[in-house]
Amino acid sequence: MLGHLIYNFSHLDDVRIQQEISKNLYAPAFGGVHLVHAYDGEARFGYKKYLEDKLIRIKNRGHFQGGVDLMNAGLKYFMAERRRGLKYVLVTAADTWMLDAHFLKSVIDEMQRDGKVLATSSWGRAKAPEKIKGFATDFFVIDLDWNRRAKIFPLDYPGFIRKFADFFYLQYSQPIVEAAVQYKFQKHFATLFKDNDLWRERNRSFRRLDEREPVHDAATGNRQENWPNIGLYTSPEPKAKKAALKRLGLDVGPWAHKLITGKLDKSYNQADDK
Repeated sequence: MLGHLIYNFSHLDDVRIQQEISKNLYAPAFGGVHLVHAYDGEARFGYKKYLEDKLIRIKNRGHFQGGVDLMNAGLKYFMAERRRGLKYVLVTAADTWMLDAHFLKSVIDEMQRDGKVLATSSWGRAKAPEKIKGFATDFFVIDLDWNRRAKIFPLDYPGFIRKFADFFYLQYSQPIVEAAVQYKFQKHFATLFKDNDLWRERNRSFRRLDEREPVHDAATGNRQENWPNIGLYTSPEPKAKKAALKRLGLDVGPWAHKLITGKLDKSYNQADDK
């Protein structure tokens, strides 16, 4: 069984279609999916529980801290739940869809076979074998048992900001969440290993999703949104996702059908007055 955590503020149609993808595309490949939706949208948005097995509602505390709160809340639930047979959790932002279940399963099979505990890509402009610049948090897979020991999550984002505030001021940069996750990962291995053993064990435990890199263009910094070669679509607007669902024959549920047939063209991700 696969655990799937979707975190979301206002992507109402994105999250419903991604739930259909999870329950109707991933579930057959993994022998079931336990789906959690961590949501901090406003009451006026009108969202109602859909296919998620657990809906967690919390107060929004802003873009960065709000995203951390959602990931923390969802992963805390999974760690406390201790559902039998559930070892890996896929964490995705609501607008980040993985449409290739075979690719996803190959990544998790590799993690299980080789003892890897985290799978994600670099978030910045780096491309393998260049040094990673932050761990992408809109799409990653984590080993729950390992996280119980390593305690990467729950992530202390305010503590990270306090610790490195002067560095951010000096660099004229933002304290991004992706950097906080990378820091916690590196620190965990640094407390257990020394010298060359540190990088050997760290790299052995990490599945770098270099198929997605670079996320941001090296020259312009512009973000790439879609990677059809691995079935990953992250664009907030629906055009590319609609085309991919059509091309791949993924009419996976009522909301996906509405998108495919154009019924959401003028109201995508708007409040629930549809």
